[in-house]
Amino acid sequence: MSGLKLFYFVLFGQAISLLGSTLTNFGLGVWAYQLSNEVTNFTTIAIASTLPGLLLGPFIGTLIDRVKRKTILFFAQFGSAVVTAVLAGLYWTDQLQVWHIIAIVPVASVCATMLQVGFTSCISLVVPRDQLSKANGMMGLGFGSVQLAGPLLAGLAIDTIGMRGIFLIDIATFIVGLLTIAIATIPTPKKDPTKEKFTFRHMYLDLRDAYRYMKEKKGILGGLYVFTLVWFNVSIVQVLFLPLVLGLGTRTDLGLVQSMGGVGTLVGGILMVVWKGASRQTYAILGTSLFISFMLIIIPIGQQIWMLALGAFIVMAAAPIAAASSQTLWQKKVEASYQGRVFSLRNTIMRSAQPLAFLSAGFLADNYFEPSMMEGKVLAQYFGDIWGIGQSRGVALMISCAGALSMVFVVLAWMVPGVRRVDIDLPDAEEPKIEVPADGEPKVEVS
Repeated sequence: MSGLKLFYFVLFGQAISLLGSTLTNFGLGVWAYQLSNEVTNFTTIAIASTLPGLLLGPFIGTLIDRVKRKTILFFAQFGSAVVTAVLAGLYWTDQLQVWHIIAIVPVASVCATMLQVGFTSCISLVVPRDQLSKANGMMGLGFGSVQLAGPLLAGLAIDTIGMRGIFLIDIATFIVGLLTIAIATIPTPKKDPTKEKFTFRHMYLDLRDAYRYMKEKKGILGGLYVFTLVWFNVSIVQVLFLPLVLGLGTRTDLGLVQSMGGVGTLVGGILMVVWKGASRQTYAILGTSLFISFMLIIIPIGQQIWMLALGAFIVMAAAPIAAASSQTLWQKKVEASYQGRVFSLRNTIMRSAQPLAFLSAGFLADNYFEPSMMEGKVLAQYFGDIWGIGQSRGVALMISCAGALSMVFVVLAWMVPGVRRVDIDLPDAEEPKIEVPADGEPKVEVS
């Protein structure tokens, strides 16, 4: 098995594993938020689950480029399973507290970064270049299916089997993910013989080399900085969406809304699989980002669950177009031997403002926007007629503001020729060279 078939095989195992993690993350998020009904409690966990991966991401990338990709994927999956097992043990013994989650999830953050970067850097080694858009679309389709089923199943599971049962399901899905990685022979790019050692000094040199490599790719780095600002606002929306929905409905409603977002991702993924992708990747990225930003402005105005569900569907149907186009662009322009450290450095730069977004979102929501959108308060006097007054209306106004800022940043990116034309002005990287073992067979087959 090789090419797309090998990719689909590994993707299947990762999607199953992600389904279990989605159930657990949904359940723990609801549990932590309803424990105190404060956004800050929820955002603190979000920061703990992202910051370590961001800080260590570039160093993880240098490791990925120096060792076998299969080893990275296996131990990242195994580490995530251990974290889930520890949280499950604490919950089953009635000892789990919010500070336990905050202390433990940083390990999961590092493992998730290893898994994400390791998996995405393997795609261009397995899949032919003319099928990259299809593969990235299929990845969006697979993970979209999880996003569709996960929240809805989680909402039902909380009220039936509870968190105890959810933890058991998550552990079982990790086993499936580990088995698929163990069975597949994951390809590894041909190594530079001068880079066999792995020390802290070499890690620093690799990072400097990766940044220099990105800087030499005209338009790549500039576009990345612009979309870092966009991601800051998207992160605010991500962390505020749960309290927005729970302010209007129940946990089951939250599962329904998130599942509708999953349906949208599924539709967008199918579109990218059927469609070979835009001839101009930057137009697809910028155009879709502009549309999503506009939708984020108007969606929170709705004060009924079905409106939020429809908005989630529309936004998430558009998201795979931007995500797959961006991933394809980077896979084409970055050499395979650099993809581990470059992709991880890209993720770290783009998401560097995410912890600040989470922290500021929780602080501003609890201390300013929510109180100010109550009856007779200052923001309610100016915006109440459109966004409404009462619980979750301050959060709704914040999401609309984040969407407006994102729109401004996307327009600025469109006005820069180096960013807008990077897909045609920057030459594609050379085809990847795969390590060939002693038996002479390339490592692209399943054993």
